[in-house]
Amino acid sequence: MTVTVPLTETNLFKPITIGDIQLNHRIVHAPTSRKRSTRDNYPTNFMVDYYKSRSRTPGSFIIFESCLVSKATGLVPYKCGLWNEKHCLALKKIVDEIHDNGSFVSIQMMGNGRTANAKIMKENGLPVLAPSVNYASEDAENLAKELDYPVKEMSIEDIHQAQDDFVTAAVNSLTIADFDFVELHATSGFLIEQFLSPISNKRTDEYGGDVANRSKFLIEIIDKLANHPDIGAKKIGVRISPWYSHNGMVYPDEDDPEKRASYQFCQYILDELEKRKSQGKEIAYVSIVEPRVSGNGDVDDYGNKSNTEIIKHWSGKLIRVGGYATDYNVEDLSTIKTNKLTKHENGQYNHYENLIQDVNNDDRTLIGFSRAFTSNPDLIDRLQNNLQLEYYQRPFFYTQTGEGYLTFTDYDGTPISKYSEEELNEVGVPLA
Repeated sequence: MTVTVPLTETNLFKPITIGDIQLNHRIVHAPTSRKRSTRDNYPTNFMVDYYKSRSRTPGSFIIFESCLVSKATGLVPYKCGLWNEKHCLALKKIVDEIHDNGSFVSIQMMGNGRTANAKIMKENGLPVLAPSVNYASEDAENLAKELDYPVKEMSIEDIHQAQDDFVTAAVNSLTIADFDFVELHATSGFLIEQFLSPISNKRTDEYGGDVANRSKFLIEIIDKLANHPDIGAKKIGVRISPWYSHNGMVYPDEDDPEKRASYQFCQYILDELEKRKSQGKEIAYVSIVEPRVSGNGDVDDYGNKSNTEIIKHWSGKLIRVGGYATDYNVEDLSTIKTNKLTKHENGQYNHYENLIQDVNNDDRTLIGFSRAFTSNPDLIDRLQNNLQLEYYQRPFFYTQTGEGYLTFTDYDGTPISKYSEEELNEVGVPLA
């Protein structure tokens, strides 16, 4: 048995406005890449059913999984591309279903930089470009040597072209695919964080050195998007994390977590965004990842790491993401590592304590869920009615078939997919 404050009595089910759009509640589908795109970067029919089912509650907000802004900034398989009309018309088929449900959607945009697939880049005759010549892992460095295809440091011209690629991808996303917002992926060790981090950015020019110079790549992209006639500040989101150690971004432990390099560049970004807000160019939202998670996994011991102080540097809309769901249908609740789960002397549990605390902390916060949405297509209804959640199946997170992606049902057992069991054991069909 669980004991909790009904979530309907919290801010979670109060309406809120982001940009020019009003949402009916504050539950956000966080960007969750499940690799159901094709190897050559097109969305599939499986993704239509997935996003249609997760956006059924009118006035919901979906942040679509990370997509590639261009070939030059780094190719990997099984992520959608945004660099041409064909990609975006295919994505529009998913966006249309979300809009038909009366809900809204943001696209998360990324470049890979040094995390690009070196084999695919070589096949396409494209250099693997990064802020500096270093690698995310020993395996990545060994592969580069094996292929005789090392990372190359970006020239100033390469940097400006990459920034322009983000702008082009944003325009394509908004004007062709009809997304409502674009979100810059500035964490997880991808290209933007590679510029932000002293681990990966060893440059000595205007894009390297102190935190202001290392942040310049991102800040200039934000300004280009905000000043573009087809975009504007109200359509921009940014995702940051002071705590990730993903894709080689392993920062030294500090006695004072606020001295951590990633904390400091995230604080700098928030200060710059706040400055622009005061000048009338407020972006739609900032998404910040809690220290309970890093990359695609949980953090067993995050000590005294917290976002409590850093979020004070930004007064706009805030999406807090990471380990907010605990009420899973599992026999041993101790296997749930994230969130605060208090067991009382009578054996009863209080669920969603971090969620309630954070969403009620102010009147500008939304809460993002990812894994919980994967296994609970009706997550919003379950949270609203205090229904137990179905546990996710991690082995199927990054496969290409429908299993573990479209095989979860609503709480009452209603399937969300029209495909047969045989079809769900196959890979998805491209929408283009």
